[in-house]
Amino acid sequence: MAYLLTAAFFLSAFLAVMAGYEIFLKDADHLQGRLLQLGQSQQEEELDEMKKPFAERVLTPGYERFIATITKATPKSIRMKYEKLIQQSGYLGKMTPSNIISMQVMMALIVVGVSVLLASGMGKPLSPMLYPLIILIAFMVPYSFFNTKAQKRRLVVQNQLPDMLDLLYISVEAGLGFDMALKKSTDKMKGPLSEEIKRGLSEISKGKGRQEAFRGIIQRTGVDDVNTFITAVIQSEMLGTNIANMLRVQSHEMRQRRRQRAEEKAQKIPIKMLFPLIFFMLPALFIVILGPAGINMIKTLTKM
Repeated sequence: MAYLLTAAFFLSAFLAVMAGYEIFLKDADHLQGRLLQLGQSQQEEELDEMKKPFAERVLTPGYERFIATITKATPKSIRMKYEKLIQQSGYLGKMTPSNIISMQVMMALIVVGVSVLLASGMGKPLSPMLYPLIILIAFMVPYSFFNTKAQKRRLVVQNQLPDMLDLLYISVEAGLGFDMALKKSTDKMKGPLSEEIKRGLSEISKGKGRQEAFRGIIQRTGVDDVNTFITAVIQSEMLGTNIANMLRVQSHEMRQRRRQRAEEKAQKIPIKMLFPLIFFMLPALFIVILGPAGINMIKTLTKM
């Protein structure tokens, strides 16, 4: 009996020790192991960070912080102007106002650096009055690039609109709904106008309001004719008028406008050709006609 009591006592003590370990010490060991793992992972991250190139570790983050600071210091009106320029030049989703600002800063630094090197190489230091002019020109280069892209894109949209309206009118007359007619027309045409209309239809399918999506097309294209067409569509939907009649009127009007723009350009051609004719063609013509006579006159005068 005494042996049984002794065995039961030791078994109870063993179970109590194991229970205490499970309750108190195992959690501590698990926590310590977890801390060791975190420490090792942090050390590994630090080692991985140190393995990266110097430019990726130091220069790129510093440049990004510098550009972020300049962007915050840039007036909101200029940032909004750059955002509108990005939309109308077709770089929406690819560029941001910060990218344009960073390009301007980099261009200014490069141009100033090259100017200083060239001036020092020639032994003639630049006048301090020239630095603001150089920086201004360097700042205008990226803006001029995107502005030129936006102007060309607006011209393409303006020329595509009458053809798009013809397809829309034919599709609606054939019995399609307006949204389906828009989709069919954009599938048949390629270019910035069809891309922007597809973007607007995609926004509508994702839950955006029709008027807001249509006005987004106006903002992204920046063309007055598109503004006229979208405004007519919104008014037609609000008033419940016949969409086919509206499309027929809009198509006829847009074609007339395109014809008038072509006639206006044709009328400007003689004026544009006048200056090249005066400064380049007429002098050459005079040389060809009067040159031999002048040579003969000089020979005659020298013999006398």
